[in-house]
Amino acid sequence: GKLIEMGSALKPHINIVAVSYISVAWLGSKDASDRDIGLGAVPYRDKIAELLVYKEPKFDESSANQNSTKDRHDTLPQTTDSSSITRAFVLSFLSKLPPPENLSHVVLKELVHHIILKLIDACCLPPAKGKPFITGSEEYSKMMRSWQALCLLSRFVTSDIANEVAQKVFQAMSLLSHGQIRYFMECFTIQCTRKHPSTFGESFISEIRRNDLSLQYVSSLMIIGGNLTVGRYSNDFFHSKSDKKVKEILCGVLPWLSSTQGFSRAIAQLLVYKLIPLVVDVEKSNSSSAIEQDDAVLRSVYMFLQQNQDMSRVRVKQQSFFDLYDVDTACQFEGLLSFEVDDGDEASPVHMVDAIKECLADVYKQVHDEDAPEWKQMEDLLISAEGGNEDSSIPDNDELVNFQRKILPVDALDLRIKSLHENKKFNAAGNKKQSLIVCATLVDKVPNLAGLARTAEIFAAETLVLPNTLVKKQDDFKAISASANDWIDMEECKEDNLLAWLHEKKSQGYTIVGLEQTSSSKCLTRFNFPDKVVLLLGKEKEGIPVEFLSAVDQCIEIPQLGIIRSLNVHVSGALSIWEYTSQMMKRCRK
Repeated sequence: GKLIEMGSALKPHINIVAVSYISVAWLGSKDASDRDIGLGAVPYRDKIAELLVYKEPKFDESSANQNSTKDRHDTLPQTTDSSSITRAFVLSFLSKLPPPENLSHVVLKELVHHIILKLIDACCLPPAKGKPFITGSEEYSKMMRSWQALCLLSRFVTSDIANEVAQKVFQAMSLLSHGQIRYFMECFTIQCTRKHPSTFGESFISEIRRNDLSLQYVSSLMIIGGNLTVGRYSNDFFHSKSDKKVKEILCGVLPWLSSTQGFSRAIAQLLVYKLIPLVVDVEKSNSSSAIEQDDAVLRSVYMFLQQNQDMSRVRVKQQSFFDLYDVDTACQFEGLLSFEVDDGDEASPVHMVDAIKECLADVYKQVHDEDAPEWKQMEDLLISAEGGNEDSSIPDNDELVNFQRKILPVDALDLRIKSLHENKKFNAAGNKKQSLIVCATLVDKVPNLAGLARTAEIFAAETLVLPNTLVKKQDDFKAISASANDWIDMEECKEDNLLAWLHEKKSQGYTIVGLEQTSSSKCLTRFNFPDKVVLLLGKEKEGIPVEFLSAVDQCIEIPQLGIIRSLNVHVSGALSIWEYTSQMMKRCRK
């Protein structure tokens, strides 16, 4: 215990070695009976709960001990991230425990149930100020790892704690949280509901029938409901067509057909379409009795959902999502450690909300493309051609000219092309964009990238260059950027491609200005910016690597009057962007 405590606080490599050996010892000898396995871990139950959310700090490149534990890593899956080694050994130990019916009563109650309830209590704590935890923060990491551990432990949720777990899991689900965390939250709930359909089913039905739910909460309930009623796990939830839960869920889902949120409304359509035939005979003709009239309403809804082409398109795609939804893998030891990780070294699964939103967007575009008049189809072709799309499906110039003669006068067509070019020179506020490209390829922290997006948009920069444009989808980026991602042009350039990209911009007439302290740097306030500039920002600690300085035309530095010798990269970038803007404004007045 003391070794683990010292390793957690001071020397992570000690932690890894200690846990790798003690977790094996907790399983007992090879010939130990199922009833004896895990008994040695009971005194460490609180420490085990802490280790399940523990995250190793990143080793310094020059650390003398960073390779000393690699021989222990060989027992873990190759996909194990370097920040999850310690908890991976603990997860491995828990995954090797016998099923609950064979496990010692002491181990089940005093160890496993204790850990489950401790983790889920932590997950019920609301984030400060009612906002989701910031991605990459310690709170975000602990919440993510808690739900991952709970997924692995879901097989140990027995009937004697099922009611308490059900109450707390739906309480936690009602809180604001990121989609990546909600993915594991939903997986845990689905697994528990499969094991205890009555207990968790009652809680689910009670929640889905509420009329005061947040859109996030409704989305999670719809994902859970879809998996349990129309997905691969429906047989675990419904015992038969006469199961009373069928009608209760249908009553709960029907009102969400009118939801203002497209995602919830779309899944509600799928669930209602699948559940109505289990409640009424959709082939039967209507009669005049009161009961039959109620059934006739459901038949009418069913026939509309069945015959409407738009809803049919969405339904087919959604059904395939639920058919492929694999909760079992996400709740297994190897599966938990196989997810790709984000910049903060936390699992980054694709949340079903994002997948179905893309599906809805595809269907919407498909429908509107088919219904669009000829002139609108022509406009789309022009935009595609202007964007440099070399797809063979784009007509050549002769075909475009022949097509446009049927629709638009040649002069009007020329004006439209000029208009498209001119629009790119102005931002959403109608102000002309500055010839300033802010290159943040070397910036890796989401808050800094989001802050730069906000600053670049405010000062009408031409483009913001990101290391990965997927960062725009992260909740904390959206929150900090204050919707700037909707208004500023962004493009992606990986660090491996940065040198070639810089030379390309130089060939287009841009001057590469690096924000870096060098022997030849000029003071920001004394540097005259040229009109066309690429502002290259460096890494948070290392600055601009030497290999990129060779492509820089001039380095600038910010004058400092204090003791601390560096500024945050977003702050430095913002000051430089303003200085460029200030100089351009003065030139315009002359």
